[in-house]
Amino acid sequence: MISVEEALQRILTEIAPLNITQVPLPESLGLVLAEDVVAREDIPPFANSAMDGFALLSKDSRPRDGNPPRLRVTGGVAAGYVADHPVEEGTAMRIMTGAPVPPGADTVIQVELTRSEGPESAWVE
Repeated sequence: MISVEEALQRILTEIAPLNITQVPLPESLGLVLAEDVVAREDIPPFANSAMDGFALLSKDSRPRDGNPPRLRVTGGVAAGYVADHPVEEGTAMRIMTGAPVPPGADTVIQVELTRSEGPESAWVE
């Protein structure tokens, strides 16, 4: 068996940069960009949730006295809508994938990592 360093050296001595070609966009399927492409603006232009879950303050997700934190659910926000109030300490807001993260929240915990007693309360496992 060879060492990682020797394997890396063998690889580096055998590879060479690829030639750069320009092709029309419809003919570029399967090709690799030769340089980074940078958007002129953020898309979407807001912080959005990558998952269904609960938006909350990260400090509220810490266990208390060995128990998962229980938070009051104050509402929800779906993709295409904005929250009608901010997330405050001790509260959470249901959030759907693609929805803007509500003001006051700095984290989203995926719904699969939570439990709920009903529509008004949830806790993180």
